[in-house]
Amino acid sequence: MAPVIDALAKACEVRPAEPGDTVQGSAASYVAAPATVTEASELMRAAAEHRLAVVPRGAGTKLHWGAPPERCDLIVETRRLGRLIEHAAGDLVVKAEAGLPLEDLQETVSGTRQQLALDGLVPGATVGGALATATAGPRRLLYGSARDLLI
Repeated sequence: MAPVIDALAKACEVRPAEPGDTVQGSAASYVAAPATVTEASELMRAAAEHRLAVVPRGAGTKLHWGAPPERCDLIVETRRLGRLIEHAAGDLVVKAEAGLPLEDLQETVSGTRQQLALDGLVPGATVGGALATATAGPRRLLYGSARDLLI
């Protein structure tokens, strides 16, 4: 498996999985943590070349939701992809990476008298997790779901 980890390591930080690196009982072989979109792209390219089953993981607050994966060769940590790229308050537009905690995003927009119109934010949850799990609450009836808010 050395060629696999070597190929992944050319893209970003990668390590062999530890006993806790599981998704609903499916153990991973590797864990990678890209810090840029370019690194993530190169990582996914290498994973595809080696036919690895990939599972993304941000804060891990909802890894128990849904069906367990059939395979989990590579966990891609998104927490290093946690930057606010742009906040154009006048245009009501925010661009953020998947690993940004929702609390941080809520704090940013509230400073301009705006709100992140999602209910029931799980402490530590990330932008990517909210979108992946379709996090919504009662305010979705007025503002739409996370998917609806995504441009």
